[in-house]
Amino acid sequence: MPMKAFVLLLVVSSVYTQVDAQDTKEKKTNKQVDKSKLPVPQEEEQLFYLQRDPNKNTIVYTLNKKDGKIDEDNPVHAYWILYEEDGERKDLSYIQRKLAYGIHYKKLSDNEYEISLTSCKKIPFRLAYCPESKQYEAFASINNRQAIVERIFVRINGGSLFKPHIDYIELLCKDSKSGQLLKHTISMD
Repeated sequence: MPMKAFVLLLVVSSVYTQVDAQDTKEKKTNKQVDKSKLPVPQEEEQLFYLQRDPNKNTIVYTLNKKDGKIDEDNPVHAYWILYEEDGERKDLSYIQRKLAYGIHYKKLSDNEYEISLTSCKKIPFRLAYCPESKQYEAFASINNRQAIVERIFVRINGGSLFKPHIDYIELLCKDSKSGQLLKHTISMD
């Protein structure tokens, strides 16, 4: 085996081990969580968070600032809160960022970006300052209303580590003007 191929194999297997480490316990059962009992993170500069089956570990998306302004090279930071492991904070692995939970972004104007999850580019959000909340928010268009994204929930029903079977994605938002809660479910069947 050529040396380059061996090194690549070594790197891929170590990355796979890192990705699989937290999911190993999860794969023993195909359980689904009770969404109403999941913890609600309250992180500094939090934009929204993502939760999914089979446990309460959560990915938090926060505004990434540099010198008091949005970091134009990386406007959103995503990381785990491992509630199953005493609330430890941990950055996403390379594979998690590139294939699932990372953020794609495109600058629209000064301090305004279009952002989307790596695994779901067809659901774009707009990162912009909200005069009502007096902070930056991630906005989605729900029923022709501008809504502030608070939580994304992904219902997983089997599948594999790299190809889970997703039943639906649920966006929990609030109307940017009235504050009314809005729920939008996207079926993946």
